[in-house]
Amino acid sequence: MTNETSRDRSAGADYSDPAGDDGNAAPSDGGAKPLADGIYLDDFLPYLLNRIANRLNTDLMDELKQLGLSQQHWRILAVLATQNSRTISELVVYSVTPQSTLSRMVDRMERDGLVSKSSVDGDARFVTVSLTEAGMAAFRRILPVAMRHYDRALDGFTDDERATLLALLHKLLGNIRKSSYA
Repeated sequence: MTNETSRDRSAGADYSDPAGDDGNAAPSDGGAKPLADGIYLDDFLPYLLNRIANRLNTDLMDELKQLGLSQQHWRILAVLATQNSRTISELVVYSVTPQSTLSRMVDRMERDGLVSKSSVDGDARFVTVSLTEAGMAAFRRILPVAMRHYDRALDGFTDDERATLLALLHKLLGNIRKSSYA
């Protein structure tokens, strides 16, 4: 969508999504105002990305609960499935989970037999986390659910549009990167 189209659309209506629906709600009022420099809330990148992530995560969480797992389980399992052994610091970045939450989650997952922890070169300050067979089985159980949500989100996109979207998102991440990991 071009800026002009975006401005035209936003100038006449407020497309905010207070109920968390699919973003195609009827305008609640005709008086939407730009945040600054002609950028409307719906086009403000942090807001839009957060809405998209929240919608995807909420839909996925509903199904994960039925499997007895959480979003954090999924994130950690997915990160470890791509490279079986990660440090806690890497997991914090790649799973987008605060350190204290991640540490508790990994401890719980270790107790549940989904991951194993080991110290690097016998130094307890540096811990790596790896998937167990049970952890890989849990990942394989969740993956089709996650892929269904992924495919639904990209429904109607051509292969070129998908590739362009992903390339642009990676470029955006590169622009805002704070860590050497992500």
